[in-house]
Amino acid sequence: MGVMTGSEVPERTGAVPAGADVQRERILRAAALALAEHGFDAARLRDVANSAGVSIGSIQHHFETRDLLFRHAFEWSIRELTGRWRCAAVGELGPWRRFELLVRELTGDPDLTRRCATWTEFCASAARREELRDGIRRVHDEWRALVSGILADGVASGEFAPVMSREAAVGAVMAVVDGCDMAVAADGGMTAERYAEVLLGTGRAVFGVRDGV
Repeated sequence: MGVMTGSEVPERTGAVPAGADVQRERILRAAALALAEHGFDAARLRDVANSAGVSIGSIQHHFETRDLLFRHAFEWSIRELTGRWRCAAVGELGPWRRFELLVRELTGDPDLTRRCATWTEFCASAARREELRDGIRRVHDEWRALVSGILADGVASGEFAPVMSREAAVGAVMAVVDGCDMAVAADGGMTAERYAEVLLGTGRAVFGVRDGV
């Protein structure tokens, strides 16, 4: 999945030693944290170097420019996030149980505040930088597809009887996620437990989960 329209952000090619791969991921993780703390426009290479425990020269070995680094960090965060969602939402379990596991994955992240702050900052940055918008849309599309699949399976099995159109039900769940993410990022008193409670309650209501499920 690429933030750049139509393809991955270009990067250096060639065989890369395993140790360099580890360092590269450490740099990307640190860059994602810098984005969450300072924003796309204000984050500095020095912030990333200090957090990752590497020199600025080491960063430039992997990423030739500052913008390239932060666009890759944005993409790395998206892949990590959607990969975890997919793992939580697949399997032989029933639809409601899969939704519960998806909510647990979303809200049980030990770095929930960082994740929510990162996502909120990415959305704000995308409002100013067109090249980031495709990545934001892709995350929403991934979430929509996962929740839509769970809802469709629940309707097919008779476990769900939605109280509104499927599109509206999925949209309601997505709106709750965005709102809770912002509340967590802003330290607005939204705990992980409350986040899960609100999201599960919304899902149960709009999906029309039948008694006994």
